[in-house]
Amino acid sequence: YELSMKLWERMEQDLNYNTMVSQRGIINLYHSDAQRDAFARRGNTMRINGIDAELLDAEQIRKELPFLNYNNSRFPIMGGLLQRRAGTARHDAVVWGYARAASEGGVDIIQRSEEHT
Repeated sequence: YELSMKLWERMEQDLNYNTMVSQRGIINLYHSDAQRDAFARRGNTMRINGIDAELLDAEQIRKELPFLNYNNSRFPIMGGLLQRRAGTARHDAVVWGYARAASEGGVDIIQRSEEHT
């Protein structure tokens, strides 16, 4: 996980292309004791390996995400696992970044060709 995060964090510099990486974090909600236990194990494993992860209770989730429906939800929100560095990248921008870097490295890219096996 940590190696993957470091690769994503420096991808734009390595490719010299805007891959639109946006690290806004992620909260995975849990709705049962079993899910809480699974998220606690995942979070503990991450922390043992030096990766940021926080197990949040219902009140902490309410502070982070006040816009969620806590009163009438089908699955009660009991808490969640927070990873502050998690994020997304635009898949098409990543592909174009790799394609451009490959082209600059001498690779010929043939678009719209049939695959022959």
